[in-house]
Amino acid sequence: MSKPTFQDKPFWYLGTGAYWFVTSLKWFVLFLLQPLQVAEVVPGGEKNGAWGMIVAIGAFEAMIGPALMGWLSDRTQTRFGRRRPFLAIGAALTSVALLLLGQANSLVMMAIAYLFLQISDDVATGPYAALIYDQVPENHRGKASGIMSMLQLIAQIVAVGIGLGLGKIALIYVAVAVINVICALITLAIWHEPAAEAPLAAIVLPKLSIKSWIEPFRSPDFRWVWLARFLVAFGFYLILLYVSNYLSDRVHSLTLFGFDLKTPKNGALAAALGISLSGAIGSGIAARLTDSLGRKKIIGLAGWVMAAALIPFALIPNFTVIFCVALVFGSAYGIYLSASLALAADVLPDPEAAAKDMGIWQASVSTPQVLTGAVGLLVDAGNRLSGGMGYTLAFLISSAAFLTGCLLVTRVKGSS
Repeated sequence: MSKPTFQDKPFWYLGTGAYWFVTSLKWFVLFLLQPLQVAEVVPGGEKNGAWGMIVAIGAFEAMIGPALMGWLSDRTQTRFGRRRPFLAIGAALTSVALLLLGQANSLVMMAIAYLFLQISDDVATGPYAALIYDQVPENHRGKASGIMSMLQLIAQIVAVGIGLGLGKIALIYVAVAVINVICALITLAIWHEPAAEAPLAAIVLPKLSIKSWIEPFRSPDFRWVWLARFLVAFGFYLILLYVSNYLSDRVHSLTLFGFDLKTPKNGALAAALGISLSGAIGSGIAARLTDSLGRKKIIGLAGWVMAAALIPFALIPNFTVIFCVALVFGSAYGIYLSASLALAADVLPDPEAAAKDMGIWQASVSTPQVLTGAVGLLVDAGNRLSGGMGYTLAFLISSAAFLTGCLLVTRVKGSS
């Protein structure tokens, strides 16, 4: 007899969400610190374009990676379950990739290590993304989504602590690699799946076709949810990819309430800390309300607040102002995250292809990185025309993307 799966208890939510925690941790650390790595080896006027190129390379792979790994897990049967072996293998490879990234000292090596990290992460998270759909009843999905989103935001707080505490980028990547293994082991210990009858493993692979990728988009609800998440992710990455360089180039006094933060890295980490703290609080509150109030109302409200908060962020290069609006933005972003995963699980069109379809939904998060990476060239061009203009335009576009994406969910019919 297989061990129990879903349990409406804190240890189950926290244990199964541990790998969401470290996934958020590693990407948050990377997007804040690798621009600074790139800036050390690339001339100042080209650093945004070079960093954007690295992100775009990884994003092209991530457009199909999670769905492909999810598709494989849908058709895999082992005594350990369908999804868990992928998580174990992907987590191990991810830690290796992080160690390589910490040692990369040229643009080419950074690009190779980044691509390796993206592939490894997709091996684990493509199948893992189906967890809520596979095991959580619909009337508990809002709660599960909220708790996992809160873990993602708490991870960002931990990322700030690691960044400030360890200082050297190579040491930070080592710490994240170790945490990645620990969190994978916790999730694997708590997350149980029905075992296959086969003694080792069996994989049934029908012909892979483009049609299987297009099929989910025949559902109008899935299309709207995918596009909404795409726009929100686009807006988020526009901020995350370029905020470190924005603080370095545009904000000349990194003083917060009289305290001098000294370096752009510390400024970026402090702003991230504000977003994450307020976001964790917002996500925790929304986790209690999403199942009762409905996903769409929660997401619509969050969209208006996020869009409004980004306007002073874009127009006023004062760090105290930036930090204060980051708190407002973070609380709304946490509320948004608490409902988005539950909404995606609600509208999946095919129960037999849950991991593949969730992987396609995940591509709505990675695909915008291709565009935001390319925006780096426009940011550099705008800055050459007028100091800081490139950053201002990028963040105003981000504001519009957040609002549009969140309002699109009102068109979804298959979820409240």
